[in-house]
Amino acid sequence: MSGERSIVMLVGDPVGHSVSPPMQQAAFDALGLPLVYTTLRVGRADLVDAFPRLCRTTLGLNVTAPLKEAVIPLLDEVDPSAAAARSVNTVLFGNEGSWGASTDGDGFLDALAVAGVQSNAEAVVLGSGGAARAVAAALALRGTAVSIFGRTLESVNRLVEDLSALSEEGAPPVRVRPLTLEPSSLPGALSRADLLVNATPVGGSIDPGRSPIPDADLLHPRLTVFDLVYRPRRTRLLSDAAERGCRVVEGVEMLLRQGARSFEMWTGRPAPVEAMRAAALRALEDEPRPAMSTERGSTP
Repeated sequence: MSGERSIVMLVGDPVGHSVSPPMQQAAFDALGLPLVYTTLRVGRADLVDAFPRLCRTTLGLNVTAPLKEAVIPLLDEVDPSAAAARSVNTVLFGNEGSWGASTDGDGFLDALAVAGVQSNAEAVVLGSGGAARAVAAALALRGTAVSIFGRTLESVNRLVEDLSALSEEGAPPVRVRPLTLEPSSLPGALSRADLLVNATPVGGSIDPGRSPIPDADLLHPRLTVFDLVYRPRRTRLLSDAAERGCRVVEGVEMLLRQGARSFEMWTGRPAPVEAMRAAALRALEDEPRPAMSTERGSTP
């Protein structure tokens, strides 16, 4: 930990619905660390003005929408995979400046491993935002062929172009394919895949009961289905998948694992994962559900 800094902060907009504050505070308390985790609502237009003060007064940050890409040019150093994915969710401040990384991708892989999934040949990722970028990068770097579906081909093509740059830095060749969310393109991709990841807000509190895969019969038993939405924990997509014999992974697992990696970056200590899990589950059970929220397993 750096100097006398005692505050870790979640920044973005919105931040009021986040499960990260109780989860991270439980981790600090479990290890007796004199740290406080709090939140600050910061929009994209306010970030440049707010950043110098955050740099002076906090140990580090969690960064959520809409700032995961906007924060990158303000940092002194950025992890190469986070730079390629254009997504930073964890910042550490110190005497030598600021450093940013994304724990979303590794947290996602950690959650898969805990669920018993060590590798995948071909994956379908729904979405092209910050969480989708981090997940697609993590999968591509470990050799999985990734088909990325987004609302517009422009946004997906940009993501594919960014991820392809990883190969130029000595990484294994990435295999990524851009597709739009059209019914005609999903069946073929899903029939070949052994992993489906929902990195869109579909099925969360703003539209509960919906699934990003309206035709549930496209789900087959060879699939592992990972929904990054964590409220509700058992989404329509996960229910449909379980009924068809798929292995399912809840979004709260990624929330927990990416948070544990952020904790370890700030503190240099192994994360007390079970204390974090208990706090996250309590928060999900006790807090009133917001009317609007992305509520996915990436930060927050």
